Amino acid sequence: MSQTKEKQTSSLPRPLRLFYGIGEFGQQLSVLTLNLYLLYFYTTILGISGKAAGTLMLVARIWDAINDPMMGTIIDNTHSKHGKCRPYLLYCAVPAGLFLFLTFLAPDMSNTAKLVWAYVTYIGQGMLYTATGISYTSLMSRISDKPMDRVALNQSRAFISMFAAIAISSLTLKLVEMAGGGDERKGFAIVVGIYGIVQAICYLTVFRLTKGHDRQEPKVAKTEGKSGGKDLLNSFKYIVKNPLWRWLAGSTMLYYTSAAITQGIVVFYVKFYLEKPSMTGLATMCSMVSSFFAIILLQVFAKKLGKARSCAMGILIAVCCLLVRLVTRDSIFPLYLICLLVSGFGLGLFSSLLVPSLMDSIDYGEWLFGKRNDAMVMSANSFGNKLGGGVGAAVLGFMLDAVGFDKNATVQTALAKSGLFNTSIFVPLTVFCIVFFFMLMYRRYEKKMPQVREDLAERRSAAGARN
Repeated sequence: MSQTKEKQTSSLPRPLRLFYGIGEFGQQLSVLTLNLYLLYFYTTILGISGKAAGTLMLVARIWDAINDPMMGTIIDNTHSKHGKCRPYLLYCAVPAGLFLFLTFLAPDMSNTAKLVWAYVTYIGQGMLYTATGISYTSLMSRISDKPMDRVALNQSRAFISMFAAIAISSLTLKLVEMAGGGDERKGFAIVVGIYGIVQAICYLTVFRLTKGHDRQEPKVAKTEGKSGGKDLLNSFKYIVKNPLWRWLAGSTMLYYTSAAITQGIVVFYVKFYLEKPSMTGLATMCSMVSSFFAIILLQVFAKKLGKARSCAMGILIAVCCLLVRLVTRDSIFPLYLICLLVSGFGLGLFSSLLVPSLMDSIDYGEWLFGKRNDAMVMSANSFGNKLGGGVGAAVLGFMLDAVGFDKNATVQTALAKSGLFNTSIFVPLTVFCIVFFFMLMYRRYEKKMPQVREDLAERRSAAGARN
C-alpha cells in the first residue's frame, strides 16, 4: 500500500484550536473533585460507611460497562441540526452541573435515605458525565480528519487539564473552608455548586465554538425490525474486530490502571518508605509539572516522529527512570525527584497523544467496515479511564494489605517498606514494557493512515456526488 504524505497545515479557526480545551476544564471539575474528595465527603460529612461508599463505587463501575458503550451508540446514531455530538453538550451541560452539585450536597435524613441519595446522585452524575464527556472527546475526530489538527485540539485539552489538576487539587479544600466558615457541609455545597455552574458554562462554550464543525453524514435508513440493541451489538462488533483499536484500547486500559497505582502510592511511598512526609507535596508536584513541557512540544514530536514513535519514546523515558530508581533504591532523594521530573515528561507525552491516536482507529475502522463509530470508540476510552482507575485503586489497596501496611504505625516493618518499593517500581515497569510493545504494533498501522484517509476522502466524495 502506498504511503501518501499528509499535509500538516491547519484549516481550523484559531479560537477553536486555542480554546477547545475549555471543555476539559469542565470535565476535570467532575473527575478530580470526585476522585480527590468524594470518599472523604461520603464518610465524614454525608455519614455513610467506607464499605457502603466502596460498594457504591463498584456498582457504578459495573453500570459504566453498560452505560458507556450504550451512550456511544446513541451518539453515533444521532442526526440533528447540531450534528451528532454537539446536542449533548447543549442539552446535558446544565443537568451535569446540577448533578455534580447534588452529589456533594448532604441533606439531613435517615441513614437509609442518605445511601439512596448517594446512589441516585452519584450514578446520575456519572451518566451525565458520560454523555457530555464522550460527546466532547468524540468531537475532535469529527472536527477534522487531519492528524495534526487533532493533536492541536488535544494539546489545548492537555494544557487546560494540567492547569485544572493543579488548581483543583491545591485550592478546593481551602475554598471549602473559606466558603463554609469552618462548616464543611456548607462549604462543599457552595464550592461544588460553583464548580457545577462553571462546568455547564465550559460545555456550552465548546458548543458555541464548534458550530459548523460537527460534520453530519447522510442519514442511513434503518432496516426493518432493527433495534437499538442490535445497533449496540453491531457497533461493538465493529470496534472489537478493528485490530488497531485493540492495540490502542489495551494500551489505554493498562496505562490508566498503572497511573492509578503509581499516583495513589506516592503519599505512602514518600511518607513511609523514604520517611520524608514533609516532601510529599514536592514529590507530587515533580511528577506533574514536567508534563507542561511535553504538552508544549507535543506538535513538534508528533510532526517529526509521528504519534506512535512519540508515545513509544515517552514510555521508554519512563522505563529508563524506573531502572535508575531500581538500581539506587531511591536512596538519593534529589535523584528520585529528578527521575519523577523526567518520567513525568515522558508520560505526559504519551498520555497527551493517546486520544489523537485512538482517533486513528476510528478512521481505520471506517476504512475496513464502511461504518464510522466515533463515539463508540471514545466511549471505550472513557470506560477504560474509569475502569482502569477503579481497578488500579483496588489493586493498590489489596497490595497494601498483602504487605502488612499498618496505617496507625509511624514506622512500617521491613516487609511493608519493601512492598511499597516493589509496587512503586515493578508494577509500572511491567505495564510500560507491555505498552511499549503495543506502540510498536501501532506504528505498523500508523504508516498506512495517509492512504487510509485518502481512500476515505474519495469514498465520501463519491457518496456526496451520488446524493
